[in-house]
Amino acid sequence: MAREDGGGYRVLVTTSRRPSPRIRSFVKDLVAVVPGAFRFTRGHYSMEELAREAYLKGADRIVVVGERRGNPGIIRAYAFKPEDLRPHNIVTFIVKGVTLSREAHTPPPPRGAVRELVANPLTGGVAEEFADAMVTAFHARLKPKVTKGFVEARIKGLDPRTVLVEFYLDGEKRVGPRIKLGKPRKMLKSPSQ
Repeated sequence: MAREDGGGYRVLVTTSRRPSPRIRSFVKDLVAVVPGAFRFTRGHYSMEELAREAYLKGADRIVVVGERRGNPGIIRAYAFKPEDLRPHNIVTFIVKGVTLSREAHTPPPPRGAVRELVANPLTGGVAEEFADAMVTAFHARLKPKVTKGFVEARIKGLDPRTVLVEFYLDGEKRVGPRIKLGKPRKMLKSPSQ
């Protein structure tokens, strides 16, 4: 579902219930590098209620950041259809480590400066799998359509199940968080699961 203003897809990003301050900061960083993403305070909302809120705001994805000992521990992306607001999990990432933008001294891109997210696997194998998952979860592209206003997510394989993701504005200046992601048993899921 594209935004009415022609600005592409929208993604509602939220947390598990009662998030730590670090989780809230990470969500803020993530929203800054994903075009069309917006933060939503979870509260006591069920997944169906989140889907209704996402639909009303023109989104077709819900991304939930879960917690492990006060830190980001898992990222789950959900899709839903307007005629059936029951979200189904389409992508799962295990978060093995996060360096927030304030810790890395890499400020987020200027507000409104990002029109595209480009998933760029720097290595083959697992990095390519994560790039495909980012395309599905965040409506990322594998190649930029624009020359300015894109964030490149550089995905580097560290071992057969782990990648490091760093974000670069227009492919040049590092922005946002640095994320170490692990591959669960099944990262990409079919709609029926």
